Amino acid sequence: MRPRDECAARRRPFAGAVCLALAVIFLLPLAGGILHVGMVWPAALLLLATSLCFWPRWPGYLPHALRRTAAAAIGIGLAAALIILALMATAALHRPDEADPPATVIVLGCQAYADGRPSTMLQNRIDAAYDYLTAHPEAVCIASGGMDDQENITEAACIRTTLLSMGIAPERIYLEDASGSTYENMAFSAALIRENGLDTRVVLATDNFHQYRSQFFARQAGLTPCASGCAAYLPMVPGYWAREVAGVAAAWIRGY
Repeated sequence: MRPRDECAARRRPFAGAVCLALAVIFLLPLAGGILHVGMVWPAALLLLATSLCFWPRWPGYLPHALRRTAAAAIGIGLAAALIILALMATAALHRPDEADPPATVIVLGCQAYADGRPSTMLQNRIDAAYDYLTAHPEAVCIASGGMDDQENITEAACIRTTLLSMGIAPERIYLEDASGSTYENMAFSAALIRENGLDTRVVLATDNFHQYRSQFFARQAGLTPCASGCAAYLPMVPGYWAREVAGVAAAWIRGY
């Protein structure tokens, strides 16, 4: 074996261990009963990489055409994922300029508990909106989000009640309680903005990973968006960002 090959062989077990550890990180939310596509596809690729590190010869048993096709598909997919992640990070950093006049805040809904309390993720979004609203006393906001089968209150109502309890005046909060997706959040909020003569420059109070897709739909609705983002619970971050990659790809393919 050539020295270069010997060096590569020594590194493979370490690389395999790293890939395995990363796969475990993506799958950690399983301990809390959570499973979604953003956990599955990265973990599957990392486990595949792990197998290649510890058993590098097994692909040789597959047909040559299949190996080439699979390698090309994985390469293209990973390149697209990296591009999307870069766009997502850029959108999360697209913050409002302090010199700009107050914009309309849109708080995008997510899970509200049966007792009317916001989930941790929703509370983080509400906090992001609250920070902007307190820094800009003339700004108003739209609480946006309907109700799914597991909720007893609309997400918009939960957002509004929480903001009121934090001291935001009721006349500063508009309710959009019919939406069931990010696309509808933006489309229905844009209609409400126009009905009430509000500023079409909007600040989106949602998670950092969610900013790109939200801004994409906001522009489609004729709004001019920027970010008031918040960070997700750390163990959930890798899976949420990976899930959003799939969501962005689907939005590109559908066109909305």
